[in-house]
Amino acid sequence: MVPTVALWARAERHPDDARRPAPSPDGAQSVVYNLWRGVVPFADPVAECWLTPAMITVDDCVLDKEFNAFIEQRMKDGLAESEAEAEARALSTLDALVPVTPILPFRGLQTNEAAIRTGQPVGYFPIVESDVMDAGYLDFVRTVPVSRHLLWGPVAALSESARRILRWKLAQFYGFRNLSVDAEIMAAIGKVITATRVVTDNKNRLVVDLELDHDAGHLQLRQEPRRADLPSGHQRQRP
Repeated sequence: MVPTVALWARAERHPDDARRPAPSPDGAQSVVYNLWRGVVPFADPVAECWLTPAMITVDDCVLDKEFNAFIEQRMKDGLAESEAEAEARALSTLDALVPVTPILPFRGLQTNEAAIRTGQPVGYFPIVESDVMDAGYLDFVRTVPVSRHLLWGPVAALSESARRILRWKLAQFYGFRNLSVDAEIMAAIGKVITATRVVTDNKNRLVVDLELDHDAGHLQLRQEPRRADLPSGHQRQRP
């Protein structure tokens, strides 16, 4: 459960006339408050606030990135792993913000519900009904960083197969939003591949360099090498 906020121009969302109690914790209702007015040349902003279940939309390796880096550095400084982990757990500044996406109810949805329920559109991920969760969906555009200390839970977890689908949907969403990659691909359309070279870069990634129109352009495709095992990292105590 997390509080989330969206900022709107006052012309887009009319603020509540009076202070209202906190919204219901299912994401179905919101409260809208004025922030400030008369700051030229900016539109007058209002804050729309929800209290909603949310999903952490990042892998553990990213969720604990600073935590693990701190431990590794302290171990290089000569501390035992247990001592380094104890120091890291005592620091509230490590990985202070967690990317979360609100779980929204289907009622009030203004797009194709059936398509979202089957995971078809880019930028959405369906949440199936369970004993602890109502059916709903994630809209990745609404992903926000939230203080780790404002999170309450967890109340549920995805199966490993569902996690793989979520990772793919996130990669699909952020891949489409990467305009620099789009520009490279669009520039390559219509050109002829006249040579290919396969090398590894300084990060040991496989690189396929495609020569376009006899060296008039290049398109590089990188692939992270497959690894049979991944380091487990250090275990942070979860709330």
